[in-house]
Amino acid sequence: MPTSINQLFDQIHKIPQVPEVVRSIINQLNNPNADMLNIARDVEKEQVIALKILRLVNSAHFGLSRKIGSINEAVAMLGLNQLKTLVIASGMIGAMPEIKNFDVKRSWQNSFRTAAYSKWLAEQAGVAADIAYTAGLLSNLGNVLIHIACPSEANEIDQHVKAGGAERLDIEKNRLGFTSQQVCAELCRRWRFAEILIETLEQSAEPWLSEQPNKLGYAVCLAGWISERQDRGMEPAEILANLPEQITRPLGFPADLLNEKMPAVLVQKSELDGLLD
Repeated sequence: MPTSINQLFDQIHKIPQVPEVVRSIINQLNNPNADMLNIARDVEKEQVIALKILRLVNSAHFGLSRKIGSINEAVAMLGLNQLKTLVIASGMIGAMPEIKNFDVKRSWQNSFRTAAYSKWLAEQAGVAADIAYTAGLLSNLGNVLIHIACPSEANEIDQHVKAGGAERLDIEKNRLGFTSQQVCAELCRRWRFAEILIETLEQSAEPWLSEQPNKLGYAVCLAGWISERQDRGMEPAEILANLPEQITRPLGFPADLLNEKMPAVLVQKSELDGLLD
């Protein structure tokens, strides 16, 4: 069993890599002057990503009035922000290997929900929604790497989570000495992603323990908390009735905002599910 995150990475013979266009988009999320049209042209060169995106935007989910034949057309119909989302998700899905005894599809569906909730919560809190969305989308990658590097421990942790009674991060700390969020942050550091994204991921496990906690970390933490309970089969009303004040209070929401507005968010279907077909 690895006793540090570095030892865990030493056991992964080939760390998954992401396409350069995905790295470029993620590192420009906070840059209002980013030339997304140039990035759109770069997407055209990534044929696998481009084909996945075109297949998705031409699906019934988007309900476009005509067929889209190029990434530039997709930009015109959907906008650059939508394209960014699809490129990042498609590139990350393509970078992850199949893993024995691990439901990759369910993991990504959890990530899609976490991303959507993170974005909505960040918008309500008045912080960078794109960063929150991307952090939510990447949030399960640490769990993926733990399954790659130490499958027996990972499966044991999964069984404890299914049995209930303890949070995944507490089980991970007891069994491994670190959390999947910390592993995810280290992976993004090795991928040379922007520091604000790495910091958000590091804080998303227990933001209250950080020297300078930020609302992005709290937003992703709360989004993951909600998505995890949906995976356990809990109904929205039960989830919202038990939101931990330790996470919700620092976000500074008006009273009753979550109870009034979030039920509609929790029942929305992710547009990204089509990338898993």
